[in-house]
Amino acid sequence: MSGWDSAAAVEYYESFCQSHSRYRTANRHLVKHAALAKGQHVLDIGAGTGRTAEEVLPAIGRTGSLVAVEPARAMRREGARRLASSQIEWRSTMPSRQRRFDRILCGAAIWQFPSLRQTLHDWAGRLKAGGALACNFPALYLQEPDKPGGGSDPWLTALPGLLMEQDTPGCAATVPLRPADVEASLRAAGLHPRRWRFRVKMTQTAFAAWLKIPLLTEGMMPGSAARERALRIDAALQQVDLCSWKWERWIGWTAWKS
Repeated sequence: MSGWDSAAAVEYYESFCQSHSRYRTANRHLVKHAALAKGQHVLDIGAGTGRTAEEVLPAIGRTGSLVAVEPARAMRREGARRLASSQIEWRSTMPSRQRRFDRILCGAAIWQFPSLRQTLHDWAGRLKAGGALACNFPALYLQEPDKPGGGSDPWLTALPGLLMEQDTPGCAATVPLRPADVEASLRAAGLHPRRWRFRVKMTQTAFAAWLKIPLLTEGMMPGSAARERALRIDAALQQVDLCSWKWERWIGWTAWKS
């Protein structure tokens, strides 16, 4: 996850979050399905710049607490700056195994961990009895294709096609996970998963802003600086149908500990 530890990653990630609703929608669904309550103690893993945390705080009230774990120093510092709250403990590493939480959340980050089964087993051991782990994924990351949207480019494939033609073809490989793998790993960790879904509308403009996050275009435009990539994306955006959009489906689980 070292690709997130840079000023450029923070800049383009925050620019995307401020202008587009993808992660805000995902975090609202995550918090809703986590069934948070006042006074709970929550662990947010892969906390980024605090976009999940800002949805958590109103749900747990003034008596609740949140431990935000974010390994990338640049992202963690921005999160602490954005959410200057005594209720949040920002950390670069996981807390002691002796600490137990009512809820553990991981929004749009769990596939970045090396072993899903081992990771979920570790997290389950940090839950209190009756607690729950909630996580979510874009369905495409679980090998489930998105449905077409509208315009002449209803899957939004034109923009990455133009960018890959300018440099080395190919992006970073998607982790070969499927929904059944996630559920099997949750059950192996002693949890009882319940699946939920939602979808967001990704416009061509939002997609371009998302692609500017440096980590996401390393495979398409290797060896170029973040600013140069952003300029190339802006130039390519002028060559595609700006009215096009696609549906992006997400899959989430709330997994309960007996």
